Amino acid sequence: MFALLLALLLAAHLLCVNVASGGPLVGSWLDARGTRGNDAAARAAAWLARASLVGLLAGTALGLVIGWLKWDSDYRSLWLGPLSYKLKGAVIEAAFSLALILGWSRWLPGKAGGSTAAMIARSLLAVLAATNLLYHFPLLFSVAAHLQARHQTAGASLSGAGFRQLLDAEALALMTHVALASLATAGLMLVGLALRWQRKDDAAAAAIAKTGARWALIPSLLQMPIGLWLLLSLRADAQSQLLGESTVGVLLFVSSLLAALWLLNDLAQLTFGDFSRRLAIRAMIAMLVTIVLMTLMQQQSHL
Repeated sequence: MFALLLALLLAAHLLCVNVASGGPLVGSWLDARGTRGNDAAARAAAWLARASLVGLLAGTALGLVIGWLKWDSDYRSLWLGPLSYKLKGAVIEAAFSLALILGWSRWLPGKAGGSTAAMIARSLLAVLAATNLLYHFPLLFSVAAHLQARHQTAGASLSGAGFRQLLDAEALALMTHVALASLATAGLMLVGLALRWQRKDDAAAAAIAKTGARWALIPSLLQMPIGLWLLLSLRADAQSQLLGESTVGVLLFVSSLLAALWLLNDLAQLTFGDFSRRLAIRAMIAMLVTIVLMTLMQQQSHL
């Protein structure tokens, strides 16, 4: 029961930080369209900026709760020993991204028009905030998992060079996977926004839903080869948990693939077909189910 609770909290945490990381990237693109006269894009950019800010705050809070629940002697030794230097850096990087997203969200006009130079400056803030999160945190937690799996949680603090030596194919695959998942989640947030707009402006809702579906569909398609890369880069014992040794692991692996295909089907229909409330809700449910199953699968592979 504790493991299931932890996995659900982790899934919620990942969903929040995906919004915080992907929102500024998609939002800066919408901001550019808004500057060229697209009012719906400008309004969507401002809404996504606020969602990114909330996502980062909620994701940070959930991360602290997860850390507290896992804070046994082994986990404490890891973060106060080998990763103590990186832990201090993580706090600084999270605060830096928070400040950038806050500044970006306050600067967005929320309506069409405006200066191109100002839009470019805003976009630089947004992209820096997102890439800062996407670069530091997936690599940090990949190394943490690496050290835990090898029972190397004690000892002196790792230097920057020592940390980089632990970055392997699995860490790079995970970072790429998280980046794509962030873009897809931000796209689905726009589909959710379309549901709100549909009550007042059906045409604008349909347009922003198609935009969001495209942003979700393309990264989700790219997740297929990236997922294979991530699977192949896992340790042999972790692979065996998912591919035959563990019944639970196999079921989670198969269920995750089916959920991902369900999500791709719904996103394709939203992208190339007509917008409908039922389909939009189904796509969002598919995204949630996929995230939960993949989180459970990731937890299973590290048992």
